[in-house]
Amino acid sequence: MLSDKSMMKCTPAFMRQHRSGRSVYGAYARIALLTALTLGSLAFSPAPSAAVSTKVVATVNDKAISAYQVRQRVKLMRVMRPAIARKSKEKQERDALQALIDDVLKSREAKKQKISLTHAQLDKLMVEAPGIKSLADRLKSQGLSTRLVKDFIITRMSWNRIVSRRYGEQKVNDAQVDARFQQITNEIQKQAAAATVTIYKLLPISLPIDRQATPELTQEVARSRMIEARRLARRFKGCGAARKAARGIFNVKIGKRVPADPRRMPKQMKRALDKLGVGRAIIMGAAPDMSSIQLMAFCGRQRVSPEAPKVTRDLVKQRLQDERYENLGRSYLRDLRKNAFIEYKDAGLSN
Repeated sequence: MLSDKSMMKCTPAFMRQHRSGRSVYGAYARIALLTALTLGSLAFSPAPSAAVSTKVVATVNDKAISAYQVRQRVKLMRVMRPAIARKSKEKQERDALQALIDDVLKSREAKKQKISLTHAQLDKLMVEAPGIKSLADRLKSQGLSTRLVKDFIITRMSWNRIVSRRYGEQKVNDAQVDARFQQITNEIQKQAAAATVTIYKLLPISLPIDRQATPELTQEVARSRMIEARRLARRFKGCGAARKAARGIFNVKIGKRVPADPRRMPKQMKRALDKLGVGRAIIMGAAPDMSSIQLMAFCGRQRVSPEAPKVTRDLVKQRLQDERYENLGRSYLRDLRKNAFIEYKDAGLSN
Protein backbone atom coordinates (compact mmCIF):
# COMPACT_ATOMS: atom_id res chain seq x y z
CA MET A 1 0.00 0.00 0.00
CA LEU A 2 1.21 3.48 -0.79
CA SER A 3 2.57 4.94 2.41
CA ASP A 4 1.18 8.09 3.91
CA LYS A 5 4.80 9.30 4.03
CA SER A 6 4.99 9.41 0.23
CA MET A 7 1.72 11.26 -0.01
CA MET A 8 2.71 13.72 2.74
CA LYS A 9 5.22 15.35 0.41
CA CYS A 10 2.52 17.81 -0.59
CA THR A 11 1.96 19.10 2.92
CA PRO A 12 4.19 22.20 2.93
CA ALA A 13 2.77 23.27 -0.43
CA PHE A 14 -0.75 22.92 0.90
CA MET A 15 0.01 24.88 4.03
CA ARG A 16 1.61 27.74 2.14
CA GLN A 17 -1.47 27.81 -0.03
CA HIS A 18 -3.83 27.66 2.93
CA ARG A 19 -2.11 30.55 4.70
CA SER A 20 -2.18 32.69 1.56
CA GLY A 21 -5.95 32.31 1.29
CA ARG A 22 -6.01 30.32 -1.94
CA SER A 23 -8.78 27.81 -2.51
CA VAL A 24 -8.89 24.36 -0.95
CA TYR A 25 -9.55 23.08 -4.46
CA GLY A 26 -6.16 24.40 -5.54
CA ALA A 27 -4.54 22.52 -2.68
CA TYR A 28 -6.12 19.31 -3.89
CA ALA A 29 -4.72 19.98 -7.37
CA ARG A 30 -1.22 20.07 -5.93
CA ILE A 31 -1.84 16.86 -4.03
CA ALA A 32 -3.20 15.24 -7.18
CA LEU A 33 -0.04 16.14 -9.05
CA LEU A 34 2.11 14.59 -6.33
CA THR A 35 -0.01 11.44 -6.38
CA ALA A 36 0.59 11.08 -10.12
CA LEU A 37 4.33 11.51 -9.71
CA THR A 38 4.44 9.03 -6.84
CA LEU A 39 2.44 6.29 -8.56
CA GLY A 40 3.15 7.01 -12.23
CA SER A 41 5.71 4.24 -12.67
CA LEU A 42 3.47 1.44 -11.40
CA ALA A 43 2.24 -1.40 -13.57
CA PHE A 44 -0.49 -3.86 -12.69
CA SER A 45 -1.32 -7.38 -13.79
CA PRO A 46 -4.67 -7.94 -15.49
CA ALA A 47 -7.56 -8.82 -13.20
CA PRO A 48 -8.75 -12.44 -13.17
CA SER A 49 -11.80 -13.24 -15.25
CA ALA A 50 -13.53 -14.99 -12.36
CA ALA A 51 -16.86 -13.63 -11.20
CA VAL A 52 -16.70 -10.86 -8.62
CA SER A 53 -17.17 -12.15 -5.06
CA THR A 54 -19.59 -10.15 -2.89
CA LYS A 55 -18.79 -12.18 0.23
CA VAL A 56 -18.40 -9.81 3.18
CA VAL A 57 -15.22 -10.52 5.14
CA ALA A 58 -15.39 -7.62 7.62
CA THR A 59 -17.42 -4.59 8.61
CA VAL A 60 -16.18 -1.28 9.99
CA ASN A 61 -19.07 0.33 11.85
CA ASP A 62 -21.72 -0.08 9.14
CA LYS A 63 -19.34 -0.29 6.16
CA ALA A 64 -18.85 -3.73 4.58
CA ILE A 65 -15.59 -4.94 2.99
CA SER A 66 -15.86 -7.74 0.44
CA ALA A 67 -13.52 -10.55 -0.54
CA TYR A 68 -13.31 -8.95 -4.00
CA GLN A 69 -11.98 -5.72 -2.50
CA VAL A 70 -9.36 -7.69 -0.57
CA ARG A 71 -8.17 -9.44 -3.75
CA GLN A 72 -7.96 -6.14 -5.59
CA ARG A 73 -6.00 -4.59 -2.75
CA VAL A 74 -3.56 -7.53 -2.67
CA LYS A 75 -2.87 -6.96 -6.35
CA LEU A 76 -2.28 -3.28 -5.67
CA MET A 77 0.07 -4.00 -2.79
CA ARG A 78 2.10 -6.56 -4.71
CA VAL A 79 3.14 -3.89 -7.18
CA MET A 80 3.65 -1.09 -4.71
CA ARG A 81 5.51 -3.23 -2.20
CA PRO A 82 7.07 -6.13 -4.15
CA ALA A 83 8.46 -7.66 -0.95
CA ILE A 84 4.91 -8.55 0.08
CA ALA A 85 4.94 -11.32 -2.55
CA ARG A 86 7.31 -13.27 -0.30
CA LYS A 87 4.57 -13.53 2.33
CA SER A 88 2.00 -16.31 2.36
CA LYS A 89 -1.30 -15.80 0.55
CA GLU A 90 -3.08 -15.63 3.90
CA LYS A 91 -0.71 -12.97 5.26
CA GLN A 92 -1.09 -10.89 2.09
CA GLU A 93 -4.86 -10.98 2.42
CA ARG A 94 -4.73 -10.05 6.12
CA ASP A 95 -2.48 -7.07 5.33
CA ALA A 96 -4.80 -6.02 2.51
CA LEU A 97 -7.83 -6.18 4.79
CA GLN A 98 -6.13 -4.05 7.45
CA ALA A 99 -5.27 -1.47 4.77
CA LEU A 100 -8.90 -1.42 3.64
CA ILE A 101 -10.10 -0.99 7.23
CA ASP A 102 -7.75 1.97 7.61
CA ASP A 103 -9.11 3.46 4.39
CA VAL A 104 -12.68 3.21 5.65
CA LEU A 105 -11.70 5.08 8.83
CA LYS A 106 -9.79 7.72 6.87
CA SER A 107 -12.70 8.25 4.48
CA ARG A 108 -15.19 8.57 7.34
CA GLU A 109 -12.98 11.13 9.05
CA ALA A 110 -12.69 13.13 5.83
CA LYS A 111 -16.47 13.20 5.46
CA LYS A 112 -16.84 14.17 9.10
CA GLN A 113 -14.51 17.12 8.58
CA LYS A 114 -16.20 17.93 5.25
CA ILE A 115 -13.03 17.79 3.21
CA SER A 116 -13.67 14.61 1.26
CA LEU A 117 -13.58 14.76 -2.52
CA THR A 118 -16.29 13.31 -4.74
CA HIS A 119 -15.53 11.35 -7.89
CA ALA A 120 -16.79 14.30 -9.94
CA GLN A 121 -14.40 16.66 -8.16
CA LEU A 122 -11.52 14.25 -8.79
CA ASP A 123 -12.47 14.20 -12.47
CA LYS A 124 -12.19 17.98 -12.49
CA LEU A 125 -8.82 17.82 -10.74
CA MET A 126 -7.57 15.47 -13.44
CA VAL A 127 -8.00 18.29 -15.94
CA GLU A 128 -5.63 20.48 -13.90
CA ALA A 129 -3.24 17.59 -13.23
CA PRO A 130 -3.14 15.41 -16.38
CA GLY A 131 -0.68 13.09 -14.69
CA ILE A 132 -3.33 11.86 -12.29
CA LYS A 133 -5.72 11.09 -15.17
CA SER A 134 -2.99 9.21 -16.99
CA LEU A 135 -2.36 7.21 -13.85
CA ALA A 136 -6.04 6.41 -13.32
CA ASP A 137 -6.47 5.34 -16.95
CA ARG A 138 -3.42 3.13 -16.71
CA LEU A 139 -4.61 1.40 -13.56
CA LYS A 140 -8.06 0.81 -15.01
CA SER A 141 -6.56 -0.63 -18.19
CA GLN A 142 -4.73 -3.20 -16.06
CA GLY A 143 -7.89 -4.57 -14.51
CA LEU A 144 -8.50 -2.44 -11.41
CA SER A 145 -12.00 -1.03 -11.19
CA THR A 146 -12.67 2.65 -11.78
CA ARG A 147 -14.24 3.00 -8.35
CA LEU A 148 -11.28 1.37 -6.60
CA VAL A 149 -8.76 3.58 -8.39
CA LYS A 150 -10.64 6.79 -7.62
CA ASP A 151 -11.34 5.84 -4.01
CA PHE A 152 -7.70 4.92 -3.50
CA ILE A 153 -6.46 8.29 -4.78
CA ILE A 154 -9.13 10.34 -3.00
CA THR A 155 -8.54 8.65 0.35
CA ARG A 156 -4.84 9.47 0.36
CA MET A 157 -5.31 13.03 -0.79
CA SER A 158 -7.95 13.65 1.87
CA TRP A 159 -5.98 11.97 4.66
CA ASN A 160 -2.89 14.07 3.95
CA ARG A 161 -4.95 17.20 4.26
CA ILE A 162 -6.57 16.02 7.50
CA VAL A 163 -3.19 15.36 9.14
CA SER A 164 -1.59 18.58 7.90
CA ARG A 165 -4.55 20.64 9.12
CA ARG A 166 -4.65 18.90 12.50
CA TYR A 167 -0.93 19.13 13.34
CA GLY A 168 0.22 22.20 11.45
CA GLU A 169 3.65 22.71 9.95
CA GLN A 170 6.34 20.42 11.31
CA LYS A 171 9.64 22.23 11.78
CA VAL A 172 13.10 20.68 11.75
CA ASN A 173 16.39 22.42 12.59
CA ASP A 174 19.62 22.61 10.59
CA ALA A 175 21.44 20.08 12.78
CA GLN A 176 18.77 17.47 12.12
CA VAL A 177 18.90 18.14 8.40
CA ASP A 178 22.71 17.93 8.34
CA ALA A 179 22.76 14.63 10.22
CA ARG A 180 20.17 13.01 7.97
CA PHE A 181 21.83 14.42 4.84
CA GLN A 182 25.11 12.75 5.82
CA GLN A 183 23.35 9.49 6.62
CA ILE A 184 21.57 9.40 3.24
CA THR A 185 24.77 10.33 1.39
CA ASN A 186 26.64 7.48 3.07
CA GLU A 187 23.89 5.02 2.19
CA ILE A 188 23.93 6.11 -1.45
CA GLN A 189 27.70 5.69 -1.63
CA LYS A 190 27.48 2.18 -0.16
CA GLN A 191 24.75 1.19 -2.60
CA ALA A 192 26.72 2.59 -5.54
CA ALA A 193 29.83 0.67 -4.49
CA ALA A 194 27.83 -2.55 -4.20
CA ALA A 195 26.28 -2.02 -7.63
CA THR A 196 29.55 -1.13 -9.40
CA VAL A 197 30.46 -3.64 -12.11
CA THR A 198 33.37 -4.19 -14.48
CA ILE A 199 32.46 -4.19 -18.16
CA TYR A 200 34.53 -5.27 -21.15
CA LYS A 201 34.96 -2.92 -24.10
CA LEU A 202 34.85 -4.93 -27.31
CA LEU A 203 35.36 -4.16 -31.00
CA PRO A 204 33.55 -6.38 -33.54
CA ILE A 205 35.37 -7.05 -36.82
CA SER A 206 34.06 -9.06 -39.75
CA LEU A 207 35.32 -10.30 -43.10
CA PRO A 208 32.30 -10.67 -45.45
CA ILE A 209 32.06 -13.84 -47.54
CA ASP A 210 30.84 -13.29 -51.11
CA ARG A 211 28.27 -15.85 -52.21
CA GLN A 212 29.41 -18.02 -55.10
CA ALA A 213 27.58 -20.01 -57.75
CA THR A 214 27.72 -23.22 -55.75
CA PRO A 215 27.93 -24.05 -52.03
CA GLU A 216 31.29 -25.69 -52.63
CA LEU A 217 32.78 -22.50 -54.09
CA THR A 218 31.32 -20.47 -51.21
CA GLN A 219 33.01 -22.83 -48.75
CA GLU A 220 36.29 -22.32 -50.58
CA VAL A 221 35.95 -18.53 -50.26
CA ALA A 222 35.14 -18.97 -46.58
CA ARG A 223 38.34 -20.97 -46.05
CA SER A 224 40.35 -18.22 -47.72
CA ARG A 225 38.71 -15.57 -45.56
CA MET A 226 39.46 -17.63 -42.43
CA ILE A 227 43.14 -17.59 -43.36
CA GLU A 228 42.96 -13.80 -43.73
CA ALA A 229 41.19 -13.55 -40.39
CA ARG A 230 44.04 -15.45 -38.71
CA ARG A 231 46.53 -13.10 -40.31
CA LEU A 232 44.57 -10.08 -39.05
CA ALA A 233 44.39 -11.54 -35.53
CA ARG A 234 48.17 -12.12 -35.46
CA ARG A 235 48.82 -8.53 -36.57
CA PHE A 236 46.35 -7.00 -34.11
CA LYS A 237 48.19 -4.94 -31.47
CA GLY A 238 45.43 -2.71 -30.12
CA CYS A 239 41.97 -1.36 -30.92
CA GLY A 240 43.44 2.00 -31.89
CA ALA A 241 45.43 0.30 -34.68
CA ALA A 242 42.68 -1.92 -36.08
CA ARG A 243 42.91 -0.41 -39.56
CA LYS A 244 46.65 -1.00 -39.62
CA ALA A 245 46.17 -4.66 -38.75
CA ALA A 246 43.64 -5.00 -41.61
CA ARG A 247 45.89 -3.39 -44.19
CA GLY A 248 46.18 -5.47 -47.36
CA ILE A 249 43.13 -7.58 -46.53
CA PHE A 250 40.16 -6.99 -48.82
CA ASN A 251 36.83 -5.78 -47.47
CA VAL A 252 37.27 -5.71 -43.70
CA LYS A 253 34.34 -4.32 -41.68
CA ILE A 254 35.36 -2.71 -38.39
CA GLY A 255 32.41 -1.91 -36.13
CA LYS A 256 32.01 0.45 -33.19
CA ARG A 257 33.24 -0.31 -29.70
CA VAL A 258 30.54 -1.81 -27.53
CA PRO A 259 30.33 -2.39 -23.75
CA ALA A 260 29.68 -5.96 -22.65
CA ASP A 261 28.84 -7.36 -19.23
CA PRO A 262 31.20 -10.32 -18.70
CA ARG A 263 28.65 -11.90 -16.35
CA ARG A 264 26.32 -12.38 -19.33
CA MET A 265 28.96 -13.64 -21.77
CA PRO A 266 29.28 -17.28 -22.72
CA LYS A 267 31.86 -18.69 -20.30
CA GLN A 268 34.04 -19.93 -23.14
CA MET A 269 34.20 -16.46 -24.70
CA LYS A 270 35.05 -14.77 -21.39
CA ARG A 271 37.83 -17.28 -20.69
CA ALA A 272 39.26 -16.72 -24.18
CA LEU A 273 39.25 -12.92 -23.77
CA ASP A 274 40.82 -13.09 -20.31
CA LYS A 275 43.53 -15.43 -21.54
CA LEU A 276 44.20 -13.33 -24.63
CA GLY A 277 44.42 -10.02 -22.77
CA VAL A 278 43.63 -6.42 -23.66
CA GLY A 279 44.66 -5.23 -27.12
CA ARG A 280 44.27 -8.57 -28.86
CA ALA A 281 41.60 -10.11 -31.11
CA ILE A 282 40.09 -13.57 -31.25
CA ILE A 283 38.37 -15.34 -34.12
CA MET A 284 34.76 -16.14 -33.27
CA GLY A 285 34.23 -18.25 -36.40
CA ALA A 286 31.85 -18.05 -39.34
CA ALA A 287 28.45 -16.44 -38.98
CA PRO A 288 25.56 -18.97 -38.84
CA ASP A 289 24.46 -17.94 -42.33
CA MET A 290 28.02 -18.08 -43.67
CA SER A 291 27.86 -14.38 -44.54
CA SER A 292 31.16 -13.50 -42.83
CA ILE A 293 34.06 -14.54 -40.64
CA GLN A 294 33.74 -12.76 -37.30
CA LEU A 295 36.43 -11.54 -34.90
CA MET A 296 36.19 -9.79 -31.56
CA ALA A 297 38.88 -7.43 -30.26
CA PHE A 298 39.35 -6.88 -26.53
CA CYS A 299 39.83 -3.13 -26.03
CA GLY A 300 39.90 -2.98 -22.22
CA ARG A 301 37.96 -3.11 -18.96
CA GLN A 302 36.04 -0.33 -17.27
CA ARG A 303 34.45 0.03 -13.84
CA VAL A 304 30.92 1.37 -14.13
CA SER A 305 28.74 2.64 -11.28
CA PRO A 306 25.03 3.46 -11.50
CA GLU A 307 24.16 7.13 -11.53
CA ALA A 308 23.56 8.20 -7.95
CA PRO A 309 20.32 10.06 -7.18
CA LYS A 310 20.72 13.75 -6.50
CA VAL A 311 20.05 14.66 -2.89
CA THR A 312 19.69 18.23 -1.64
CA ARG A 313 19.24 19.61 1.85
CA ASP A 314 15.76 20.78 0.86
CA LEU A 315 14.78 17.22 -0.07
CA VAL A 316 16.21 15.92 3.18
CA LYS A 317 14.29 18.52 5.15
CA GLN A 318 11.10 17.52 3.35
CA ARG A 319 11.83 13.88 4.17
CA LEU A 320 12.17 14.64 7.87
CA GLN A 321 8.90 16.57 7.84
CA ASP A 322 7.22 13.69 5.98
CA GLU A 323 8.34 11.25 8.66
CA ARG A 324 6.87 13.43 11.38
CA TYR A 325 3.56 13.62 9.57
CA GLU A 326 3.63 9.86 9.04
CA ASN A 327 4.15 9.19 12.76
CA LEU A 328 1.45 11.67 13.70
CA GLY A 329 -0.88 10.11 11.15
CA ARG A 330 -0.30 6.66 12.61
CA SER A 331 -1.13 7.90 16.09
CA TYR A 332 -4.26 9.60 14.79
CA LEU A 333 -5.32 6.42 12.99
CA ARG A 334 -4.81 4.31 16.14
CA ASP A 335 -7.23 6.59 17.97
CA LEU A 336 -9.80 6.20 15.18
CA ARG A 337 -9.46 2.41 15.39
CA LYS A 338 -10.03 2.44 19.15
CA ASN A 339 -13.35 4.21 18.67
CA ALA A 340 -14.50 2.06 15.73
CA PHE A 341 -16.52 -1.16 15.79
CA ILE A 342 -14.62 -3.64 13.60
CA GLU A 343 -16.15 -7.08 13.08
CA TYR A 344 -14.40 -9.85 11.18
CA LYS A 345 -16.73 -12.18 9.28
CA ASP A 346 -13.83 -14.41 8.17
CA ALA A 347 -11.75 -15.58 11.14
CA GLY A 348 -8.82 -16.40 8.84
CA LEU A 349 -8.40 -12.72 7.95
CA SER A 350 -8.43 -11.31 11.48
CA ASN A 351 -5.15 -10.25 13.06
